[in-house]
Amino acid sequence: MNNPMRKKMMIKKVTLFAFLLITTILTATSQQHTQTIRGSVYDKMNNEPLPGATIIIINSNPLVGAISDLDGNFALQQVPVGRHNLQMSMVGYESFIISELLVSTGREIVLNTGLMRHSVDLGEVVVRVNKDVPLNSMTTLSSRQFTVEETNRYAGGMDDPARLASAFAGVATPNVTSNGISVRGNSPGGLLWRIEGVEVPNPNHFANLTVVGGGVLTALSSQMMGNSDFFTGAFPAEYGNASSGVFDIRLRTGNSSRREFTMQAGVLGVDFAAEGPFMEGKQATYLMNYRYSALGLISPLLPDDAGLIKYQDFAFNTSLPTKKAGTFSVWGIGALDRQEMKAADMAEWQSDFDRDNSQTSLYMFASGLSHKWVVGSKTYISSTLSASGNGLNHEEQRLGYDMQTFPQSGVVNNSHRYGLQSSINHNFGERHTHKTGFYFSHLAYNIDIEQSVEEGAVPERVMKESGSSGLLQFFSQSKVSLGTGLTLNAGLHAQYFLLNQNYAIEPRAGLKYDINEKHSIAMGYGMHSRLEFLPVYFVEQNGIQTNKDLDLMQSTHYVLAWNVKLGEHLRMSIEPYYQSLSKVPVAPDSYISTINVDEDIFFRHVLVSEGKGRNIGVDFTLEQFLHKGMYFLLTGSVFDSRYTAADNIQRNTRFNKNYVFNGLIGKEWFVGNHNNNMLGVNLRINYMGGNRIEPIDNTASLAARDAIYGETNGELAFAKQYADMPVFSFTVSYRRNKPRHASVWSLQVLNVTGAQEFSHHYYDLKKEAIQTNFNGIVLPNLSYRVEF
Repeated sequence: MNNPMRKKMMIKKVTLFAFLLITTILTATSQQHTQTIRGSVYDKMNNEPLPGATIIIINSNPLVGAISDLDGNFALQQVPVGRHNLQMSMVGYESFIISELLVSTGREIVLNTGLMRHSVDLGEVVVRVNKDVPLNSMTTLSSRQFTVEETNRYAGGMDDPARLASAFAGVATPNVTSNGISVRGNSPGGLLWRIEGVEVPNPNHFANLTVVGGGVLTALSSQMMGNSDFFTGAFPAEYGNASSGVFDIRLRTGNSSRREFTMQAGVLGVDFAAEGPFMEGKQATYLMNYRYSALGLISPLLPDDAGLIKYQDFAFNTSLPTKKAGTFSVWGIGALDRQEMKAADMAEWQSDFDRDNSQTSLYMFASGLSHKWVVGSKTYISSTLSASGNGLNHEEQRLGYDMQTFPQSGVVNNSHRYGLQSSINHNFGERHTHKTGFYFSHLAYNIDIEQSVEEGAVPERVMKESGSSGLLQFFSQSKVSLGTGLTLNAGLHAQYFLLNQNYAIEPRAGLKYDINEKHSIAMGYGMHSRLEFLPVYFVEQNGIQTNKDLDLMQSTHYVLAWNVKLGEHLRMSIEPYYQSLSKVPVAPDSYISTINVDEDIFFRHVLVSEGKGRNIGVDFTLEQFLHKGMYFLLTGSVFDSRYTAADNIQRNTRFNKNYVFNGLIGKEWFVGNHNNNMLGVNLRINYMGGNRIEPIDNTASLAARDAIYGETNGELAFAKQYADMPVFSFTVSYRRNKPRHASVWSLQVLNVTGAQEFSHHYYDLKKEAIQTNFNGIVLPNLSYRVEF
């Protein structure tokens, strides 16, 4: 065959191959991508699996549906990517609808859903699952369910559930750099953190350094979290050792059908998550996530005086079901933090902070072995063995004018908790469900804190104590249907602190009346108390631990609620409340109180349990849940938080901002061939009253060449405020769905305009005067995530 003929045939073959390749690519890219939704359905009262339940995608054409098997498991195959409404139903149970479920190619959707029995004789009861409905069925009011997707989607959330909570009514953050949660004017330290039903130490990186109860960001990656509950008042009897609110976090379980992975890199850190079955075809699963700070990765390239932080965390959850012995799970979370600060060059010294070298390291961990056992058709028992703890090691040296260093302070503060808890849940019938349980915590501590009272002086002991104590808690609560639309939640919580033999007995009650399908009213009451941070009890004066016998501070909550469904996807809520505080720890001769402490590392005040206080306010919420690609959330809180110290003078609390307003709005567009990809834009404005001002004792400050706080010339502490704080934030994300993976680009920016807020007071070495420092920190996080 001659060359021209051969070339001609070769061109034809290449052309044909190119045509087939392009056709294949275009066909592949134009296909509608799909994913699987799988999970289990069970009776919410006794945790028994429900075989024969019907699960469908509403308005799917052709209909996509499945029937649960003997173990309550189901799988919906070939579900198109996008948003879907899913319904689960079964005879004798309230139908359950999950709205706007996001399906993507990167990861299968796993849903473990409990159905409630209904007591009506005829007709079907449909429950549309919106985020205002808590997972805890014994809740009456002042509660909110939140999802991981909201954490990622809401502007200002920064993938942090604590920052997400600041968008809810009644919640304020102390400042932009902290994720502390101040609920209804209370200190962030009054919040109870729970993971898998277990009380855990503050689970934030750099916890309690700048604000008690807060940190920089959560130590639990959003890759690990399942839907969880957040409470702002009058919470159920099972929650103890909390005075302001509860963050009840649940971990999701791994996929039992296939192994899946997620990798994410961004300004705030790098993540790697993995999940799946331990063995193919078995139900035992694992889920794990590791994260390391990006700032830590580049710290060798930065100057020594940059003072940038390093952090890392690891979390895991395993589910180990058995045929006859119930379901076991082993879970845990751990975090390590470190910060090193270097003194500035002598020519740049403006304050004593510039002369200091410091080394700070922190750790936090919590782990548990949990067991859930179904006993018969009406009862199940949940038990957990747990271990948790946190610690701080801090050393600080000051550089003298002769360029020699001398010690300023040293801190060793380690506390560990070993716990056993168990509860039994019994269904007495269609109208009455009961839950009773106990928690016992063995508290171990090792505390050694010293601080120099003046420059060059040998650091003096603030406290030194090691040993152990315990906290015993008991609760019993019931949910009773009293008739059409009327529900009573009532219970009792008791706790006993072995360190000083103080105890509290706390009744709780809530009554809700569904007037009709759109309107409901409710009232709630509860007494709540919380331990102080352990170092507070060991403050020494002349060798005597003066605070060891402090009573448990008590907070009594009274709440009313009116809820209105303005539409299928629109709701409004108004909640007026009053909280009465008693046995508040206060100094016998000043305004000092633990409810106003912003950082407690060197707290050394003598206290008595003679203070009192009150918080009064109203919370407002108007929310459109995500529908047709759009949502908005408007919340407002107007409140007044005051306390009375031992001198019988009433003052504002440190966290009395008086008002907080939030506006969030977001829009999603499905784009690309067959709408396989999704673009999201989310905006937020957070407007808060200014931080309260703690007055400076100028005479003492100038003499000490340091900021010394105190009431002088009749000026009361926290009487004045700094300017109001408007914080603008936004999130833009783009999700691409491919046949075997999904990827997400996201840009999140907190405080876009760099609004200035109070940071600290300091003595200016050059001006020889006390100065006030304000910061306008903009927090950006550009990240890329791939799921496969």
